[in-house]
Amino acid sequence: MSEKIRAPWLSIVLAGLLAFVLSLVITTATVFVYAMTLAIKAQGPPNPDQIAAFANRYMPFLGGLVLSLVVLIAARWVARRAKPIQLWYGVLVGLVAALPTVMFIRRADIRELISLILPAFAGWLGGLWGARTVKNEDLSRIAPVG
Repeated sequence: MSEKIRAPWLSIVLAGLLAFVLSLVITTATVFVYAMTLAIKAQGPPNPDQIAAFANRYMPFLGGLVLSLVVLIAARWVARRAKPIQLWYGVLVGLVAALPTVMFIRRADIRELISLILPAFAGWLGGLWGARTVKNEDLSRIAPVG
């Protein structure tokens, strides 16, 4: 009897949203650490203009990079749990993680478009990584000893 293949939708959505939230926390913590460093150097309140300049210059790039790295790990987790393993589950994790970013786009330029495409690519890589990990574990179980 053939079984229906069901995608782990709950895992995909939760992993994607968790990846988005975790990337926000990491980028916010980065700005916070920078502000604390400025405060320590100034031995008083930090300069808000320097903090804003730092956030405007580096956070769009760092945010996309951090989101992609977190999606890579989340997609690996989903791909390892899925039976049977499908690489497009990782892509879906990346797309779910990138969707909330659309709310923050003011104007669509090339940097914003890349930040939307990178998580999907990272999800595909994470799915591939998870599939290979499971395949290698399965092979090690059936490999003859000795």
